[in-house]
Amino acid sequence: MAARPIPAKVPAMRVAVEYALRKLVVAHDASAASARALNDAIFLAKKFKSEILVAHIESMGDEVFREESADDHIDLGTVGSLLTADGIKNREILRAGVVGDALFNICCDEHVDLLLLGAYGYGPQDRSTLGSTAENLLRAIPCPALTYGPSVTSSLSSIGDNGPILVPISLPSNDAELQQAIAIAKLFGAKLELLHVEDLGGISDLPRDVRDTEQDWGELTSRLRGEGVSLGWSVLRGRPVEVILGRSLELDSPFILMPLRWGERLSSMTSDNVGAHVIRSSKVPVMTYRVE
Repeated sequence: MAARPIPAKVPAMRVAVEYALRKLVVAHDASAASARALNDAIFLAKKFKSEILVAHIESMGDEVFREESADDHIDLGTVGSLLTADGIKNREILRAGVVGDALFNICCDEHVDLLLLGAYGYGPQDRSTLGSTAENLLRAIPCPALTYGPSVTSSLSSIGDNGPILVPISLPSNDAELQQAIAIAKLFGAKLELLHVEDLGGISDLPRDVRDTEQDWGELTSRLRGEGVSLGWSVLRGRPVEVILGRSLELDSPFILMPLRWGERLSSMTSDNVGAHVIRSSKVPVMTYRVE
C-alpha cells in the first residue's frame, strides 16, 4: 500500500514542558548522512534509553520494487541485529511510496519523539533543493527533526563539551514558539543562544532601531528567566544564512535549532528558504520544529 500523502491540515505540534526521547525514527538509506544519523541515534538511545525505529522507504516499481524490497529487508535486518547486540530496543519498518509522505505517516502513527534523517542527495534533482525526503516533511511533522546535510562533520556524542545550542529567531518573538527550544535545552542540559539577524540583503527590510531590539530582548529574557535554562542572545547584521552558519561555528554549537513555520515554502520564521540553505551548508546537524 502506498503511503498516505501529507495532508493540507497537519496535526498540531506536540510540545511538552518536559521533552523526552522515548522513540526515535532513523530514515535509513545508503548515504553517508544516513549513517551519521544512525550513529547519533545510537548515542541518544543509549543516553535516554530510547527505542529506535529504522525506516527504509522504497518507491513503487513492480519488479524493481520487489527486488529492492528483498535486499532492503536483509539490510534492515543487519542493522537491527547490530542494535539488538548493542542492547538497544529496535524495530525495522519498510514502506513504499513518496519518502516524505511515508516518514510523516510513520512519525504520526508511532507517536515519535524525534526523526533523524539525511537531506540533499547528490543526484541532479537534489543538488539545489532540500530533496524529496525533507522538503514538505519538516514543515508538517508534529515532532522535532534532526537533519544531516552533506557538510555535517560533527557528532552529538560531544554535546556536553560543546557551546550553546544556537536558535535563530525573529523579533518580536512569541514565547510559545520558544517553549520547544527550552524543553530541548533542558533535555540535553545545554545552554541556549538566541540569535536575531538583521537582514541587510532584503529589499524592503530596514534595520530595526537598536533601542527597540534591546527592549524586545530584555522583555523576552525577563519572561523566560524562570524556565531554568541558561540563556544568551545576540543581534547581528548580514545575510541570514551566512550569519547563522558563522555564529554556530564561533559558539561551537552542537546543533542549530530552527523553528519552521507551516506554510507554502520551507522557511526559518519569516525568511523564505533560510532553513533549507542552512541545512545545505551547516557543519553541524540542524534540528527543526514546527511553529503554527
